[in-house]
Amino acid sequence: MGKAQVLPPARRNAAVWAYAAAGTTIIVFYLVTSSPARYMLPVLVAASVVFAIAMGLTRNRPPSFVPWCLFAAAMAPYTVADAIWGMYQVRDADVPFPGVADMLYLGSYLLFAAGLVTLARQQSGRLHWAGLLDAGIVTLGFCILAWAFIIAPYLRSDLSAWPLAVSIAYPVADLVLLCMAARLTLTTGKRTPSFLLCTGWLLALLAADGLYYGTTATTGTAIAEDVSEVGWMVSSLLLGAAALHPSVGRPTQLSDSKESIPRKRLSILIALILVGPLIVVANVGGIRYQPVNVTVIVGMLATLSLLLVLRIAFLAQYAQSRAAEARTRAHDLAASLRQQEELQKQLSHRATHDPLTGLANRMLLNERLESALGRCSATSPAGLLMLDLDGFKEVNDTLGHPSGDELLIDVARRLTGRVREQDIVARLGGDEFALLVEGVGASALYDYTMRILDSFNDSFILAHGRSLHMTTSIGARSITRPTTPAEALRDADIALYRAKTAGKNQAVFFESP
Repeated sequence: MGKAQVLPPARRNAAVWAYAAAGTTIIVFYLVTSSPARYMLPVLVAASVVFAIAMGLTRNRPPSFVPWCLFAAAMAPYTVADAIWGMYQVRDADVPFPGVADMLYLGSYLLFAAGLVTLARQQSGRLHWAGLLDAGIVTLGFCILAWAFIIAPYLRSDLSAWPLAVSIAYPVADLVLLCMAARLTLTTGKRTPSFLLCTGWLLALLAADGLYYGTTATTGTAIAEDVSEVGWMVSSLLLGAAALHPSVGRPTQLSDSKESIPRKRLSILIALILVGPLIVVANVGGIRYQPVNVTVIVGMLATLSLLLVLRIAFLAQYAQSRAAEARTRAHDLAASLRQQEELQKQLSHRATHDPLTGLANRMLLNERLESALGRCSATSPAGLLMLDLDGFKEVNDTLGHPSGDELLIDVARRLTGRVREQDIVARLGGDEFALLVEGVGASALYDYTMRILDSFNDSFILAHGRSLHMTTSIGARSITRPTTPAEALRDADIALYRAKTAGKNQAVFFESP
């Protein structure tokens, strides 16, 4: 078997417009003609819905296939009921009530409700409680209206049990459909054109039913029956168009609007809550003098108030969860900022310190040296020492670089243990170190330098207990006037060179020429 031909969206949209145009023509003809045959036109519109749904399922392949099959199944008895009603109208005869047509109409409403329930289940794998509560509030509000204007008048009528039960069954079926419509409408996030057409179908159907059964209950006969008939035809037309529209093939997403109640929805909910008290205050149909009706309305109001409290509880629970999430995010953000600050400190430390020994590097020494030299004077002298280990190359060559690195770390540790807290100890590279001393005159600098030199008299203990004697050569420069770091380092390096050439393991002080 070959694959089904998929039509482009433009051609599928054209089918929707053609269907709408044909249906509108039938409705207009129904309004302008006075022939009794016009009562058979609703049958054509209702029958067309079954074919429109079948064509829509074939062309658009909706993800929710079962609901549309139920809608098509519902339109079959609906069409037959329209045909029965139309034939009685053509003959200008009274339609039996209750009769076969009523059973078919009510059966179709049950199938419509089943289709809407299935559609809601297939569009969302979980219950959306906030939307369900909103739908319950809306439905209860209209229940109060239905009771006051339709059901209560029927109960006061002279109808016998069976006709009364059928008469009340219609508004009850409408309320079931209203609940399903509210449930879908109030929990749907992204609405497709097909979904909007379905919403229009339900609204038109419920409006036409409300007009017909409301006027029948209160006056004993339907007022503006043609208006109701046009409403029913329009509703059928919208259902067929919804099935034909290409967007029926796209899933409709449901969303739980717990975080807020839109202003328009809030206004509608408040209005529906006030319906019951207004009916009692206005004494519609003398309802205040009818204890049973007052009791029913009060019960509905109590249930409606309970649903409203639950809705507010959902909002409060959501607000609390969002507040907890906000606190968690704030805590995570603070931790992240602390980590970032620590990382910046680490990066800054790595940029200004020697990675092996942890001492200041040449860049940091230059910064501190420039700052110290700018403050130098005869009363606030400074000193700069440069050290170079004697015979360090032999340590690397004989013991290996790991032992050499271990020795450098021990030298750095010993130097930092011999200097003051405010002094700067730096590693310039290789086995070369430098010390920056502030507030020390020439004589004190000499004692300071000899103490550093003597600190190398003790052997260094390497890994595995190996003992190693290491000496150093020192070049020192006493600074009593402002100068540049380059000049100070140059002078100390000259003194170091003289110490190395003089036999090592000694200190030489730079003397200005």
